[in-house]
Amino acid sequence: MVDSRKAMVIGAGDLGSRVLQGLASGGSGRELRLVGRNAEATLRAANLAALSSLQTGHRNVVSEAVSDLFDVDRTAETISEFQPDVIFLTASLQSWWVISTLPQPAFQRLYRANFGPWLPMHLIPVMYAMRAVRAAGSDAVVVNAAFPDAVHPALAAAGLSPHVGIGNVANNVPGIQSSAADLLGVDVHRIDVRFIAHHYVSHRLSRTGDSGAADMILRLLLDGADVTDRLDLAELLGALPGRYRRTGGRDGQVMTAASALSVLAPLLDNLEAVVHAPGPLGRIGGYPVSLSPSGIKVVLPDGVTEAQADAANRSGQRCDGITEITADGTVRFEPEPAGVLAEELGYHCTQMRLDEAEDCAREIGERFAAYRERVLTDPGYQTRPRLAVTV
Repeated sequence: MVDSRKAMVIGAGDLGSRVLQGLASGGSGRELRLVGRNAEATLRAANLAALSSLQTGHRNVVSEAVSDLFDVDRTAETISEFQPDVIFLTASLQSWWVISTLPQPAFQRLYRANFGPWLPMHLIPVMYAMRAVRAAGSDAVVVNAAFPDAVHPALAAAGLSPHVGIGNVANNVPGIQSSAADLLGVDVHRIDVRFIAHHYVSHRLSRTGDSGAADMILRLLLDGADVTDRLDLAELLGALPGRYRRTGGRDGQVMTAASALSVLAPLLDNLEAVVHAPGPLGRIGGYPVSLSPSGIKVVLPDGVTEAQADAANRSGQRCDGITEITADGTVRFEPEPAGVLAEELGYHCTQMRLDEAEDCAREIGERFAAYRERVLTDPGYQTRPRLAVTV
């Protein structure tokens, strides 16, 4: 009899709960454990996944455990007790969609910063989780949902990068695949996509249908043959905010959960698959990735070099607000996006070492909470003109 394969989902919030349900309602013989900080919320989410799985006739086991990621010893003990084959991290100090809950004028002001300057909010929980993984001596494949495009290369310097991420580059692949099938007049399952792009590009494509100032690399295959030259890419990509526009914000995490399952299911079931994922093996940005029992491997399209792929992702990184991530994990931020957080929150940071990241995250959190309170209680504050800030 083959032993069951085990997956641990760390983070019992919206995304973690969605992914747990997907894992519980697919495959067979899986052993799943949800880990969260709040005992009641974690139990309810685990029970929902377990009971809905049972309702649909699947034979998977779901359990729960309580731990705070900032308690490294307890989290390491939780990992050691369960001995997972795969760990999925969903924790963030501030989810990406939170600023969208602000009144529109305030949201639009903060939106100008793009994603890069918020990096500490996503990096810190992953860093603590990876410390626990190392302390547990676990050889699990670690998959991370929190801004892998930048979190992974920053943590790689300390030997704390997860193996691979989810979402971002993957989220537009089904829309690109569908648009290409429409233009070619073929069944969508005959189309394969090979896409190299940073988070910035993926985020922009679904809203504008273009990559802006950032580079990207896209190849379309029909029955394995490259047909990219047969397609008008502007028309193809224009379908993403057009014909294939989709729900965004928190409700749109259905797509992120689906992207997570495309990575987690093959890893958990020891199957081979080619998927799209950000931050593979500590790299900047997103790539096509081969998953198999023998490991994770980046798969470049024919004719594309490592240097070309890296350059494309670095251009997206700059557009997202990060100038560079150095070999020692120091992050340098672009002046204009960093200036948005300085102007709106009073948070000044153009460079951050790894050992400064926790203090940076704490300051951003405190300043954002105060900012949110102001814009919600003072209607005039959110529309009041700001002075330019030099950073």
